[in-house]
Amino acid sequence: MTELSNNNAIQIEEVSTIKRPRLLTGLGWFFLLVSIFHFLKFTQTIRNIELLQSLPMAISPLYLAGDGLIWGLSGMVLAWGLWKGKRWSSPAAIILSLFYSLAFWADRIWIAEPESLALRWPVNLVLTISVFGLIVLVLTHKTSRAYFRKNPAKIP
Repeated sequence: MTELSNNNAIQIEEVSTIKRPRLLTGLGWFFLLVSIFHFLKFTQTIRNIELLQSLPMAISPLYLAGDGLIWGLSGMVLAWGLWKGKRWSSPAAIILSLFYSLAFWADRIWIAEPESLALRWPVNLVLTISVFGLIVLVLTHKTSRAYFRKNPAKIP
């Protein structure tokens, strides 16, 4: 092997073995925990569907189950993509976080009790903006961008 091909092999190996940044690991855990919460929401709704249907609720228990299942599955797939460094997971995380924020506020506006909404909306707004900003900050950090740019292919 020539010196030039030796250097190329070393560079390729370095690129393909970039460690996952700690911030990205934390973000992956965050998405995993949120998805587990939504899977619990889904399973508890299905488990107690008869009780929930007998209550005077503004929404159907099927909405609650569907909401839990959709966010649980999408969060799990996203957490896996972030963990593995899949290129699609960075933009997907931003898009999913935006949709999640919009769905959160849609639920608050159309489903929540007006008294509860009147008391909590400032805190919810600050938390929504802060968490979304933190997610974007982590995903656009230079170590995260380098991790997603790595070459996952094993080139001999």
